[in-house]
Amino acid sequence: DLLVASHTDSRASDEYNITLSNNRAKAVTEYLGARGISADRVRLEWFGESQLINDCGNGKPCNEENHQLNRRSELVLEAFPDPTKQYDIPQELKDMDFCEPEDIFEKIQEEINDIPTIYFDFDKSMLRSVHKTELERTAIMLKRMPNLMLYIEGHTDQRGDEEYNKKLSERRAQVVKDYLKNRGVEDNRLESQWFGKTKPIHNCDEVTCTPAMHQLNRRTELRVGKSSFGYTGRQKKVDTM
Repeated sequence: DLLVASHTDSRASDEYNITLSNNRAKAVTEYLGARGISADRVRLEWFGESQLINDCGNGKPCNEENHQLNRRSELVLEAFPDPTKQYDIPQELKDMDFCEPEDIFEKIQEEINDIPTIYFDFDKSMLRSVHKTELERTAIMLKRMPNLMLYIEGHTDQRGDEEYNKKLSERRAQVVKDYLKNRGVEDNRLESQWFGKTKPIHNCDEVTCTPAMHQLNRRTELRVGKSSFGYTGRQKKVDTM
């Protein structure tokens, strides 16, 4: 089943925004219904402006991009939405112990490709709009899975000196960490490291790199885990072109 949770930005009255978020949730249901998904498989929630991603309320100035991130409908798949109903367990899950965190975590790891890699412009540590959207989804996942840790690893391309790139990669890791903290993810669930130019996807000291290859080196990688940076579980594969 699917949960649709809809929101507005902080402009207009509370009453108007509650109605607007309700209408947005209904619009998603109608769209899905037109594509063959029954309405009884979709559960709606609407919050008006009460759950802002960016704090633009009480007269605080916000640019249009931040308002846009507040105007959203979040979709969440629910495996067992009705606690009173008996469900058939899929064949591939029948050997799992759902009371055992290790089993559940290993299954989550198989689906880890939803965790984004965050890319940066040359000599910059500012988040691009597309990555802010991806980090919103990451924050939602982490808040719904409170036992998971997120490990954040900052990198640069190989241009510039080592000391400068070390500090730049630290800023790139920190901007991701700060963004997720501002979205309600606890600080003690976020660990960061930074490597400067020591761990490139493409070694541009050995080959002549194209701009696209340099871009793949300028990144912050994310992975989920359960303990410290010694964890060696699966992380998202980075496309090396």
